[in-house]
Amino acid sequence: MAVQSVEFDLDHMIGKIDRIQFLEVPYAASVAVNRVAVLAKDAIRAEMPRAFDRPVPFTLNSLYMKASSKTNLEAEVGLRDFAPKGNPASKYLAPQIYGGPAYATRFQKSLRYSGILAPNRYAIPTQSDNLRVNMYGNVSPGMYTEILYKLKAFRDMSAFSYNKHSKTKRQVNNIFVVLENDTKNAHLRPGIYDRLGMKNREGRLFNFGKTPEFIGKFPFHRIGAEAAERNWNKEFGGALAMALASRNF
Repeated sequence: MAVQSVEFDLDHMIGKIDRIQFLEVPYAASVAVNRVAVLAKDAIRAEMPRAFDRPVPFTLNSLYMKASSKTNLEAEVGLRDFAPKGNPASKYLAPQIYGGPAYATRFQKSLRYSGILAPNRYAIPTQSDNLRVNMYGNVSPGMYTEILYKLKAFRDMSAFSYNKHSKTKRQVNNIFVVLENDTKNAHLRPGIYDRLGMKNREGRLFNFGKTPEFIGKFPFHRIGAEAAERNWNKEFGGALAMALASRNF
């Protein structure tokens, strides 16, 4: 009985495997890592409206993703650390993530720098109808600016800009402060007041109190990690299949 033999070119097959290992796998891994990072970023953003009361667009759009490459298979998802006109999201959200004292915004820092507010105290907004708020329920930037201007509490050239462009500069200064241990206004709680609202008890705009402390209820890292783990196998498998299909071996 004749024997029929079948030969395989193992060297050629090993070459294909080496090519897959050294070319396609790193590429597919980088694609998958970036896709997973985007999904993690989206998952964190989706949770923000549930965790926070009417978060502003700046907060929702404060997340960034730094992509990986074939030589550096690490992607990064985080909060932006800069804000041209306001407060960086990475700063004011940190107490919500890690716990700790509330972040001292530019408004708080200006009051402290001017000696109106003690270092360990915080200006907490009231529910006064005289305190202008935006559609998200936050004190409007214009209200903050007006108060700082009238209290002469600006730390930079913002006062010059406000004085130049604002119509309120021609109005009577209706904003005043009651400091801690203020004997002249001992009947009033320490805070920032609007004289125009004193008759209907809407005059107190801010109370001066202890800096709020947070325990860190927003699980930023857990949300991202769970999204990454949930999507990794699918995204890596799809990226590898795409890479292999686009090559001629």
